[in-house]
Amino acid sequence: MLDIAFKDFKAKKSRAAMCIIGVMTCVMLIGVVNIITYQMEEGFKGDVNSLTGKLYFEKTDTGYPPLTSIISENTSDQVLSNSVVNPDKSTALLMNALPGSTSVGSTPVMIVGLTPGKEQAYINGVKVNGSDSLVGASDNTVILGSEAAKKYNVTVGDTFTVNDQQFKVMGVISKQGKIMPTTLDSSVIGSLSFVQSFAQRPGLVSTVIITPNNNVSLQDARSTLQNSFNNSYGIYTQSDAQKTFNDNFQAMYVFMDMITAMIFIVSTVLIMNVMMMSVKEKTKEIGTMRAIGTSKKRILSLILYESLILSSIGGLIGILLIIPAYNLLGMALGSTSLSFTIPLNVLIQVALVVIVIGTLSGLIPAYKATSISPIEALRYE
Repeated sequence: MLDIAFKDFKAKKSRAAMCIIGVMTCVMLIGVVNIITYQMEEGFKGDVNSLTGKLYFEKTDTGYPPLTSIISENTSDQVLSNSVVNPDKSTALLMNALPGSTSVGSTPVMIVGLTPGKEQAYINGVKVNGSDSLVGASDNTVILGSEAAKKYNVTVGDTFTVNDQQFKVMGVISKQGKIMPTTLDSSVIGSLSFVQSFAQRPGLVSTVIITPNNNVSLQDARSTLQNSFNNSYGIYTQSDAQKTFNDNFQAMYVFMDMITAMIFIVSTVLIMNVMMMSVKEKTKEIGTMRAIGTSKKRILSLILYESLILSSIGGLIGILLIIPAYNLLGMALGSTSLSFTIPLNVLIQVALVVIVIGTLSGLIPAYKATSISPIEALRYE
């Protein structure tokens, strides 16, 4: 049966090419959509993991990163002086997107201000190439995340300029996001007073990163701070960030699934139509096979083999084109985080898509082929 299927491909090259191109396009687009979804998930997971053992005190309903949160520095000082807070491992933080840094599909590069000497409250012990402390450094000295260093094409000892303000790099943090950059990867960390001046937010901060004292649990620290401030501010934990992630991504999942379903349906219908044409063109041939005793099962197998082979060829080409297509899309959108490997779960998904398309698109034509009457087929012109 396989040799008959391959023989038919050679005879009907345009039809075979149409099927292959349809499956190839389907697999390529579904693969790109799934990689985008996967990368966004991985990037946010990195942020969620960075909140382990910490609380974020900020404006209510802000979430993470707290770019839209604004609280007074006086309030942050009150938080840091609370008995449940470990002041040596906690700090007020100001976050502000750097001008011209926002790009579709990635975290904007942010300038982050904190108290010199409290860098580890934000960096969390991550390895830094160069210095990991701003103590004693000049005002414009900064520590860069890996994504920020990549965007501005700088390393330790270099300088770069944003809005006529020159920054001197004293340290570069090792990459944390496996695929998509985390918030830390996209950070430009400077002293709080310098960032307040640069962002034109004197006396203001975005959040307070809180590490509770050793004998205080996260829940107890949260309850104490909520009572102290009459529930006027949001106090967020790692589980809150995870919930925000799930809520925010639910709509995205639905949208991505709709795109995938549309691509899948169009590709399946296209291949099914082509296979129906194939069955019609082979009516007399199928009638002859049935007349000499070929079973319906073997006729069914012939059509399904043809559909699966075409789908497999198109699927393989589509898989090879996923990364170039994704990188081309990333370059068009200005992203600096390009992928050069297909995640295993995405590869499994597109492989299943190929099998399902090949099977579904061949079932109806195959059934039609088995219902052909030998006598009527031999009379077919």
